[in-house]
Amino acid sequence: MQKQCKGCGAAIQSSRPDDYGYVPEHLLGDEEVICQRCFRISHYGLDEIGPVLAQDSIKAIRAGLDWADGVLLVVDLIDFEAGLPQELIGLIREKPCLVAANKADLLPKQTPLPEVRRWVKERLDHMGFRAEVIVVSAAAGEGFPQLADWIQDLKGNLLIAGVTNVGKSRVIARLLQMRLGGGYRGSQKPTVSPYPGTTVECSSWELITGFRLADSPGYVPQGRLSDLLCPECARELIPDHRLSSSLYPIEKGHVLHIPGLAGIECVQVHGEGVLMGFSGSGVGWRKSSAKHLDKWLWEHERHCSVDSWEHKSITLQPNTDLMIHGLGWVSARKTTYDLRIHLPAGVRISLRPNLIGPKKFR
Repeated sequence: MQKQCKGCGAAIQSSRPDDYGYVPEHLLGDEEVICQRCFRISHYGLDEIGPVLAQDSIKAIRAGLDWADGVLLVVDLIDFEAGLPQELIGLIREKPCLVAANKADLLPKQTPLPEVRRWVKERLDHMGFRAEVIVVSAAAGEGFPQLADWIQDLKGNLLIAGVTNVGKSRVIARLLQMRLGGGYRGSQKPTVSPYPGTTVECSSWELITGFRLADSPGYVPQGRLSDLLCPECARELIPDHRLSSSLYPIEKGHVLHIPGLAGIECVQVHGEGVLMGFSGSGVGWRKSSAKHLDKWLWEHERHCSVDSWEHKSITLQPNTDLMIHGLGWVSARKTTYDLRIHLPAGVRISLRPNLIGPKKFR
């Protein structure tokens, strides 16, 4: 069997320095070798080759599903809808599946996690996807004892799946440190990276159950703003710190915007209320007037400038989130807003019951 990089799963080779899996020839004899790309990502924060191609990630995920007895689907709570593309759900639907709703540590401290779990469950039911749910934090360890119990009860090989940058590799790294993984504290674990598409092929580790756990390449979703930017700009949009919110009384003619990336223009407001802007990344929402829209969007200079914009009209009901995939969301409180959304071409939006704040469950 050809040796694989334990960091990204790429087949080890020593002839193509600019390709996945390259290792200098004098290191090929090491028992648990990592490729040059993973070494540079881990030590210098540099990904000089870039992400795996979408068609290659799908091919690897299909191969992993043929091997697996069950699936752990990791979803980012802060960018939830973007983490559930229909094609990926369709691929894993026939396997026993647990959804690990990751990054619970980024939610406001007062948010009850049982309520979040119920919210996730109802969103999955709305999508027609039935699966068990555990709310976890790969950074803080929340939910991992229950996660380990589910894996032990599976009694089979487990594939970890999810879209890019939801924290799959960090989930695996923590599982391997637990008794379930035999305590791989000194051994090579998946490469944890802020870059999308770090994992190239499926790589696996033996569990104390006698079965194996495998990491798969991240599925590359469509319509996520962070995927339309260069790697450096994308890093700025990936949720990595506690969710921040800003509350704005909004009237007709006002705009909420993230400079150079998105604008939400109030066309009509049907009473007294507020809009709340949420972000878990390095960017945040601001309030301005519609007369300054050109300045903040089309004329605002960013490292990655937007060449083409789209404009969509929606009505946002109270206690409803307007999710901009790969960026953040805005939520209405107390009243209804007619909004005009200005986004880079190709970015998707979705509406959902509010994640943060009091909820009405079915």
